[in-house]
Amino acid sequence: MGWVGAPGRSASFRVTPEIDLKPVPDGTPCPYVEIVARDLPPSTSKVTIWRTAAGRTTEVRGAVRASASDALARVDYEAPFGVPITYRVEPFTASGESLGLVGLSETQLDVEETWVHNPLNPAGAVAVSFRGSAVSGVSRPMDAEVHHPIGRRVGVVVSSGRRGVTDVSLDVMTETLEAADRVAALLGDEGAETTPVLCFRVGANDRVRLPRPFFAVVPDIVESSFDYTKGTGTKIAHSMKGTEAAPPAPGLFIPLLTYAHLNAYYATYAALNADNATYLAVNTRYDLVR
Repeated sequence: MGWVGAPGRSASFRVTPEIDLKPVPDGTPCPYVEIVARDLPPSTSKVTIWRTAAGRTTEVRGAVRASASDALARVDYEAPFGVPITYRVEPFTASGESLGLVGLSETQLDVEETWVHNPLNPAGAVAVSFRGSAVSGVSRPMDAEVHHPIGRRVGVVVSSGRRGVTDVSLDVMTETLEAADRVAALLGDEGAETTPVLCFRVGANDRVRLPRPFFAVVPDIVESSFDYTKGTGTKIAHSMKGTEAAPPAPGLFIPLLTYAHLNAYYATYAALNADNATYLAVNTRYDLVR
C-alpha cells in the first residue's frame, strides 16, 4: 500500500507483486526454476524469495535480502522434482523493515533423473541413478539418553528431539566417465576445497522416501568399477553414506551468469544494450551460460 502524495492526504494505491516462474528441466548445468519477481513495492530495497515444497519452507539460495528495487531475477538450482513448488517474496525497506510476504506463484519441475550437486558449486551437478542397495532403510532416530537418579526404579529420559535421516545409503551409478569424474569432484579436488554437504534431488518418478530436496553430509565417496575394468563399458558405482544436515547458509551462492559470459557473447556494450531492453533482461540471459 502507498500514497501518491503525503500519506493520508492523497489517493492511495496498492502494489501487487507478480512472480513469473519458468521450470527448465533441461537447464544448464542442471534443471532449475527461473524466478522473476516484478512490480515490487516502491519502498523496496532488498528482497528475500521463499520456496515451499514437500512440506518445507526455506529461503532460495542467492535470494536472501538481495538488492532490488522494482524487480529481481534468480535461479533456483535446489528446486525439487515432481512436487508442487510455491514461491513468495518478502521485500525489505532500506532500514531493514519487512513488508511481509507478498505475491504467490506455483509451478512444478518434472525431471525423471536424480541429480546431485554441491550447493556451493551448481556447475558441478551430475545426473545419477540410485543402485538397488541405496535407501534400503531410512532411520530418523530420537536423540535421547536414559538417566537413573538415585532412588528411582526406572530411568528418566532426557531428549532433545528427533533427528533427521541418519546414516542412509546413497549408492549411485554413473553411465559415463565424465559423470564419474563429476561425482568424484562433488567433495572438492586439488584445485578447490568445499563443504561435504550435498544436495540430492530425487527423480520425479523415483520411489525413494527421502526429503525433497535432501541435503546430507557425505564425508566420503568410494568409487568402484561396475563394468569399466572389464573393458565392456563405462559404468562406475559410487558408494556413499549420508546424514541429513543443514545446507550452507542460503545467502552463500556462486552466480553462474557472469560478466565473462556477457563479454564473450557481445563485442560491445552497444550490442548488449541493443539486444536487451532492460537491466532485468540482461540478468536473465541464462542461455549464455554454457
